[in-house]
Amino acid sequence: MKPAKLIAVVVAFAPCAAWAADFSGTWRVDNLFNGQSAIITCTLVQAGNALTGSCKPEIPGIAPTDLTGTVDGSSAKWGYDVVFNGNKARVDYVAELAADGTLTGSVLRNGSPSPITGKKQ
Repeated sequence: MKPAKLIAVVVAFAPCAAWAADFSGTWRVDNLFNGQSAIITCTLVQAGNALTGSCKPEIPGIAPTDLTGTVDGSSAKWGYDVVFNGNKARVDYVAELAADGTLTGSVLRNGSPSPITGKKQ
């Protein structure tokens, strides 16, 4: 096989995971939780495979909460601890970034999942 043809074959079969997803930015995350729609604004800062930033639900009186997370290809996980109505809780996100720039996945509140979708603002 000629070298040019070999390169074309290798490139054609290269895994899509080589695509470097960029989660940085401000995201509107829509969540369906217990039959109710909720909107969370997450500002993500990506440095390599590390995520930092904050998330804030659209609930009056609740401040943004700092987050940490990781990126692996087109997938990301991030989370934070909160106190809501006097109760400590853990909130974790598992999301996949599609080629069209949208997010899909789940938010887990103390381990209980509910679906999310997201768009960069």
